[in-house]
Amino acid sequence: MNEIKYLERLKRINEIIKSKSSGTPKEFSQKLRISESHLYCCINEMKEMGVPVDYDRNLHYYYYTKEFDLKVSYSIQLISEEECKQICGGFSIKKGSLLFYQSGR
Repeated sequence: MNEIKYLERLKRINEIIKSKSSGTPKEFSQKLRISESHLYCCINEMKEMGVPVDYDRNLHYYYYTKEFDLKVSYSIQLISEEECKQICGGFSIKKGSLLFYQSGR
């Protein structure tokens, strides 16, 4: 699932930034096994969410400009068709690869 992969990547980015071991953008992207341009997209998304992240060009690592911690958690639960109807009102909700049941009318 893409959503879980995305959340796990955010969690890993946070761990590396907190440990001040990101290195250069190229090194950081290699640690994450993503392209350098994808890393820039992830960092920009974090900034858009209000995460105070920046890069120190002299020391060559990403850091938080103020005290910050990112807590990533999720759960997956199987639900019955009836529970889904109650939650979704009989309509499907699709976000990424998550698809809930859609009742026939």
